[in-house]
Amino acid sequence: MYDLLTTTALVILLAPGIVLTLPPSGGLMAVIVHAIVFYVVQAYVSPFVPSWGIWVALLVVLGIKAYVSRSSTPTY
Repeated sequence: MYDLLTTTALVILLAPGIVLTLPPSGGLMAVIVHAIVFYVVQAYVSPFVPSWGIWVALLVVLGIKAYVSRSSTPTY
């Protein structure tokens, strides 16, 4: 089983709006969908992906999100 820090990285990676935006209406249904996705990823992918793989994925996704949000802001 993953350690606490890797599970925290997985929670950040799978938080609503980071990778998934399902369902678009948000609210309680979005929380339920993301909880199910978190369970599936942690239960079925963790034996095949080392803990450092989750950290690399987290850094890549957050870097892409930061780059896209920075480049999409209008300059006046």
